[in-house]
Amino acid sequence: MTNSNNTDASSSKNGGPIFARPAVCGGVRLRYISDVANKSTRLIEQWVRPPLHLTKAYHDQGWAISQLMSPTAGLLQDDVLEVEVLVDAGARAALISPAACRVHTMTGGYASVQQTYSVAAGAALDVWPAPLILQKDAALRQSTRLEVDASATVLMCELVAPGRAAFGECFEFQEWRSNLRIYRSGRLLSLETFAAQPARGDLADWRRAYPRGSYAGIYYLTPQPLEGIIQQLHDLKVSGATLGASPLREGGLGLKLLAQDGISLRQAISAVRELLIAHSKLTFPSALTRAQTFFH
Repeated sequence: MTNSNNTDASSSKNGGPIFARPAVCGGVRLRYISDVANKSTRLIEQWVRPPLHLTKAYHDQGWAISQLMSPTAGLLQDDVLEVEVLVDAGARAALISPAACRVHTMTGGYASVQQTYSVAAGAALDVWPAPLILQKDAALRQSTRLEVDASATVLMCELVAPGRAAFGECFEFQEWRSNLRIYRSGRLLSLETFAAQPARGDLADWRRAYPRGSYAGIYYLTPQPLEGIIQQLHDLKVSGATLGASPLREGGLGLKLLAQDGISLRQAISAVRELLIAHSKLTFPSALTRAQTFFH
């Protein structure tokens, strides 16, 4: 499915060229099941279309790990990216990315990311993507729906860089809009919605604290008791970063991270994940316990 609204080359407000191609509607749909006989997880259904590419799932310690990447230049004006993931009872699946995804300069309109995750009884899902980089005059609208059984475990991370810091570009995007809903056993557990426009003064606290810094949002859902875990997170030593965590109404927590640079963000996320993985009482493969290379 294509949209011809973005076919002409044009120039940005500062006179530079804007990369253009026909807008696309693509993404990925995945379903994982538990293979009890072989003590593993299998990816049994998959559909993928640009701007995403899916590598062959590999298996480690009962998990199926899929790598998602963008073989195109990133997200352009009017692009729609849809992600739908179903993890059946007892399965363990992870989605990771080896490289950042850029949201490019736009003359109007926006790119859209729509995500739906469903995690059944006793299952586990780890979502650890590469950062989204919001370039000058980019506009992004995200919608995320997470449905989790009370006995399931989810570790979901979102990373956003407010521009290409290496080029001196920070907080020059048009808009970042997000809507997140988390359901646990059918009950709404968390609703987070915002619209940020740097030109009108939004994100001022972030900009003052870390003028070239990046953001990470982490949600952790677990059947394990949460006593003491919030204080343990706040006690973490995260140099060059600021961390805030709060419990959800039941069965989980939300956490926000701001860091002065990529290295500090990598170290802070690694420390948080190490603590949460230990708390989950699950065995995670080594690929999910080490820092991803895109932070270097």
